[in-house]
Order: sequence, then C-alpha cells, then structure tokens
Amino acid sequence: MAVSAVAIAGVAWLAVPGLAPASAHERGIPHYQHIVEIMMENTSYASILGNANAPQINALANRYGLATNYFGVTHPSEPNYMANIAGSYFGVQDDNQFYCTPAIAATDPYCGGTTVNHTVSAQNVGDQLTSVGKTWRGYFQSLPPAPATPVTSGPTANGVYTFKYPSNANALYASKHNPFLNFTGTQGALANMVPDTQLATDLASGDLANFSLVVPDQCHDMHGTGSCTDATALMTAGDAYVGSTVNAIMSSRVWRHGNNAIVITWDEDDFSDSGLLGTGCCGADPGGGHVVTIVITNHGDDHVVDNTAFNHYSLLRTMEAAFGLPPLAHAGDSVVPLMTDLFRAERH
Repeated sequence: MAVSAVAIAGVAWLAVPGLAPASAHERGIPHYQHIVEIMMENTSYASILGNANAPQINALANRYGLATNYFGVTHPSEPNYMANIAGSYFGVQDDNQFYCTPAIAATDPYCGGTTVNHTVSAQNVGDQLTSVGKTWRGYFQSLPPAPATPVTSGPTANGVYTFKYPSNANALYASKHNPFLNFTGTQGALANMVPDTQLATDLASGDLANFSLVVPDQCHDMHGTGSCTDATALMTAGDAYVGSTVNAIMSSRVWRHGNNAIVITWDEDDFSDSGLLGTGCCGADPGGGHVVTIVITNHGDDHVVDNTAFNHYSLLRTMEAAFGLPPLAHAGDSVVPLMTDLFRAERH
C-alpha cells in the first residue's frame, strides 16, 4: 500500500515549512520551455573541480553557471533521486527496490531492512507537468529492453522495473536511479522512460520533453559497478558522457528557441563525511554532502558563480517555478532558496 506524503513528510525534514511564491515571475525566474537535468553519482565537489581527468566538466563549470555551495539532502542514492523530483525522500534511507515495504522485508531478497514503503502516492514533477499539459521523460543509459511478456514487478521484475541490469554483479542500470518508479502516478508511464539513445532522436525531431532527466549507467555516472571499478577511468568516462550529452543538446535546433537550460549535478558526495554537520543545508543538515552543480542556459554564456547554499529541493523549486508550477513538499519551505541568479533571463 502506498504511503501518503502527509503521513511521513516530517520524517525527512528538520525545518518548518514556509509559504511558496505566488508565481515564477515574482521571484525572477523566467518561463522555460525545456530543462534537461543530467544526474551523476557519488562524487564530492572537491574531487571534480580542478581534476585533470574531468576537463570537459571543468570547462563547463568555468564558463557557465556554477553553484559552489550545493548539497545532496541525505544518503544513499535512491532517496536523493526521489527528493530531486518530489521534494522529499519520504523516509527512504536505502537503495532497495521501489516496490519494497516493511511487510516483505524479511522475505524478499531486494527489500532487506526496509522500514518504510518505497512507493508513495505523493506527486512528483512529472505528475505536475502532465496535469498542466506539459511533458516529461527519463533517459536511462543501458535501460533493460522491454520484455515480450507484460512488465512485472517483484523479485522477478523485468524491463524498466528490473532491480539491476544486466546482473546484480554488473549493474549498469539500477532501478534505484529511476525515481519515477517510486511514485504511483509515474511508475506505470513506461513510454516516458526510454533509453538514453532516444535523446538524439528527440533533439533532431524537436520532440524534447519540457523536463528531461538523463541518467547515465554506472560505468558513466562515476559510481562504478562490476565491469568498471577504476576511479580514474570512471572519472574520465563520466566526463566524456557529460561533454557529449551537453554538446548534443547545445547543437540542436531545440536549444536555440525559447528559454532552455541544462543542469549537471550529482546525487550525493562520496560518503567521506557522511553524518557530519556541514554536509547539508536549507533545513537538512547532515545532508548528502557537497557536490558540483552546473547550470547552462541558452540566453547567456557569461560565467556566474553563486555561493548561496542550495540543495536538491532548491533545484526542484526553481524548475517548478520555471514551468509555472507550485513547489512540492519541502521544495516550498521558507529555508529553501530559489536558484534565481543561475536561471535568470538576463545575467549581469
């Protein structure tokens, strides 16, 4: 059974909620046609900036918008992905399969230690966009192929619901990195969860969704898995993936019309300071650690450095404002700032 947002929203938050802005325009965020978010993995801010093995990411950070004080909201990955699109991690504190509940924790091999339901009935930004006639899409590298038989959940899950693919030991795709599966409103929208190779097709046709979440596999997101364990190689591969993806977007005709943005961020840091104060902000501290976040817009390439303390809730709140949507859950808390300078229409 799904858990309501109201029931457990307080579990994951330390601050008193505030009032949301009345409109995007009032807070300086212009209307955006497209925002593409690239979500990378488990790498600290200090490990990225200045690293010779990440020249393309560093070039983007030195040319476009850079949030120097941006944090994940918790550990490990799955709750950060949930928070990134829904404004809360709803008590989830592990990377278990999306269907897990406390009731089956003792009998399902993918649900051990589960303390809260991992599917929730709260809205995420995909639900919001659908409700106002806008579009969303998740692009996943190494997405399992759609099965000939119906897609099923549970320990024998297949297709997009697969726990790890192609195997648990070599998990290129991992469902913990697909947050749309954790919400009742989007987990059945299989047509919206596509291989990352579809991005080039959509850019060429102009069919880019209003909001796109691009998720590299674990050999290209800097995380690593059985077939890719070398830290230097992971950094290099992740840098190349970001560089080629950004170049494809910025070279497209879609990029040139309206207000569009690319956001490159990391779900959390490398756990080296897990549980310590100063690893979060905006009401969530300890959080998920200090990570790089780069914002590229198509209406100015001047270098903007913003030292404001932000986290995933700040990014969600800003994207919602850019689409004219109200903030969800903790994205609307008064201690969560908008990323106004990084997303403003005209930079100075």
